[in-house]
Amino acid sequence: MQAESAMRREELASKLARKANLPAAAARDEVDAMVHKILKSLREGRPVEFPGIGKLVSPPVKRGKR
Repeated sequence: MQAESAMRREELASKLARKANLPAAAARDEVDAMVHKILKSLREGRPVEFPGIGKLVSPPVKRGKR
């Protein structure tokens, strides 16, 4: 379930563009790069910390018998 206050990637890019005086395309690229780095870290089993917010940790992968 998605929280009411959740922000979509496009909304985040739009706010970043306004706050950092970036073109919209550059802000979207920055947000996409950040999301990519977060997902890559989680896939590699490394936690991702957001100071003052919390920590994302991916669950361990269960390996079954073949």
